[in-house]
Amino acid sequence: MTSAKAYKDAALAARLSDRYYRPRQDSDPSFTAEVEKIGGTEAHICFQCGTCTGSCPSGARSTYRIRNFMRRVNLGMRDVCLNDPDLWLCTTCYTCSDRCPRDLIPTDVIMAMRNIAARQGIVPKNFLATVNFIYDTGHGVPNSDANRAARVRLGLEAEPETTCKYPEYLPAIRKILEAYGTKQLADKVLAEDQ
Repeated sequence: MTSAKAYKDAALAARLSDRYYRPRQDSDPSFTAEVEKIGGTEAHICFQCGTCTGSCPSGARSTYRIRNFMRRVNLGMRDVCLNDPDLWLCTTCYTCSDRCPRDLIPTDVIMAMRNIAARQGIVPKNFLATVNFIYDTGHGVPNSDANRAARVRLGLEAEPETTCKYPEYLPAIRKILEAYGTKQLADKVLAEDQ
């Protein structure tokens, strides 16, 4: 059974429901350009048709509304976008991008905002724990004995064509995570909880 979706912050909900809202104090006009440059899509031409949100498989099961993120980007609401935990609910399936009547790529807008957020250290801890797991094993999800048995029953090799089978590639994965500062960010943020 689905329930009504709404923002937990009533003031934000009221501001975003006003279609004539012109932000002042919380608007950063450079945010739209920054997101467009990183994401490679012209978010400012979104006309808020809602196709992205209506198509989104995550939206049907969560509070995630990509249309609202597109609007916030265009209003320059940097802090609101980057600090909303729903930013991390996108599964990057690109269904919204496939269906956008303006040929925008909302998924890349979300990914751009995630990159900006990560640079500022705004990343959910569970994502950073996964970074450490990838660093250690090359996988975000481990290959278990049950999975190996299921693969064999299906006529597949027990180990997939990944670092499970080719552990010699693990140093390259580690180098990438270190070069982009992802491993260092994970270690820093996760150490704060200890």
